[in-house]
Amino acid sequence: MVWLPPYLFPMSQVAPVTDGAADVPDLLFWSLAGPTGLGWTITYVLAIRQALRDGRVGIPAYMVAVNFAWEFSLTFLLEQTPAQRQMNVVWVVFNAGLLYQAFRYGRRDHPSLSPRAFKWSLGGVLVWASLMVMAGANEFHDMDGMYTGMIIQVPLSAAFLLMLKRRGSSVGQSMYIAVAKLVGSVFAGMTAFVVHPSHLLLKALVATYVVLDVAYLALLRRTMRSEGRSPWAWNAQSADEAHEGVDGARIEEGTSGRRGRDAVK
Repeated sequence: MVWLPPYLFPMSQVAPVTDGAADVPDLLFWSLAGPTGLGWTITYVLAIRQALRDGRVGIPAYMVAVNFAWEFSLTFLLEQTPAQRQMNVVWVVFNAGLLYQAFRYGRRDHPSLSPRAFKWSLGGVLVWASLMVMAGANEFHDMDGMYTGMIIQVPLSAAFLLMLKRRGSSVGQSMYIAVAKLVGSVFAGMTAFVVHPSHLLLKALVATYVVLDVAYLALLRRTMRSEGRSPWAWNAQSADEAHEGVDGARIEEGTSGRRGRDAVK
C-alpha cells in the first residue's frame, strides 16, 4: 500500500483514556461541579413542575429512562468517586419523579404505541441503558462518569429538539428548563475539561451538545413568541390552554353575535 498518500495525523502513543484525572484543587473543582449539580437539579424540578401543569413530560420520556439508568447505576451498582456519587444520589431522587411522569404522560408523544407497548419499551430502554452504562463505564474505567455522561448528553440534547418538532408547540416546555439545562451542561463540560484535559473525545461531545442546547433554546423562544406566549412569564398559560382560550373566545363571540342578530329580528 505504498501508493497511498501519507496520513495527516499520527495515532496517539498512549490512549488518552488511560490518563488519570488531573490533580485539581478542591476550590476549582467545586466551583465548576457545584453549578453542574445545581443546574441539573433545577432542570429536574422545573421539568416535574411543567409536567404537572401541562400533562406532558418536560424531558423526553425515553431519555428520562436513560438518565435514570445512568444515575442509579453509577450511584448504587458500579464503583465511582465519592464526589460523583454524592451528586448522583441527589439527582436520582428527582429523576425517580421524572420517571414516574414518563410512564404516566410519555405516551402522549408516541400515540402510535399502545399503552402496553409504550410501558414495555420504556422499561426495556431503562434496563438496556443500565447495562450499557455499567459496561461502558467499566470499559473506559470511567470513575467519575464523564465519558458515559457526555455520550448520553448528545442524544438527550437532540431529543429536546425532536420533542419540540413532534409536538409542534411549546406545551410541556419552558425557557427556564432550557436555560437551567444549558447551564448545568456547560459547567459539566468545563468540569470535564479541567479534570481530563487530554481527553479529546470529551471536548468533541461537549461542543456538540452545547450547540444543540443553544439551538433548542432559540427555537423554543421562537415557538413561544409565535404562539403569543411570553417566553419568560413564570405562570403563563401553556400552549394548549392558550389555544383553548382562543377557541372558547371565538365560540363565545359567535354565540353573542347570533344572540344580537336574533334580538334585532
